[in-house]
Amino acid sequence: MARNWFITEAHCSHQVDFTPRLQDHDISIQPRSKHTPAYHMLHTTIMEYHQHAKYHLKLAAIMRNHNQFKACLILCDWALASMIKALYIHKYHSVHPPKELTMNEILPLVHTDTEPGLDIALFIGTMQHMSSLEERPEDQYLDLENIEKLHQRTEDILEELATRLNDNSTKFS
Repeated sequence: MARNWFITEAHCSHQVDFTPRLQDHDISIQPRSKHTPAYHMLHTTIMEYHQHAKYHLKLAAIMRNHNQFKACLILCDWALASMIKALYIHKYHSVHPPKELTMNEILPLVHTDTEPGLDIALFIGTMQHMSSLEERPEDQYLDLENIEKLHQRTEDILEELATRLNDNSTKFS
């Protein structure tokens, strides 16, 4: 079966990098106030990753509607990865997040005192795994009902994590 989507091949070989291009200077210091250039650089980079997450999720819905389930999974994974990078930048005040984050790095980003993050971290790991699998005849999980559930869960997680970003934005100073 020939692949119709270059996105699958690019993802599997890890050639695509959606890192925002504002990374000429590393801002790995705590911004002192909302009026400093460092704060604006951090805030802009966080918002760009957040926008990437929303964009990937919209594209995932389009792919799902066109029965391109593998592309939908990959885009859901990219959406989650973009949001995790936004959380990383927010927490560590560095505009250069690692290209890939391990579960040991993801769990503290999604876990809070009031919301345990293990289910989110496990879902992210599952999406990473599923999106990286090569197409095989055993891909029986790729039916519309399951893809809709995975897409909806991705959307729910992104909304929850975006709320955390917005709730904590006033604590930046």
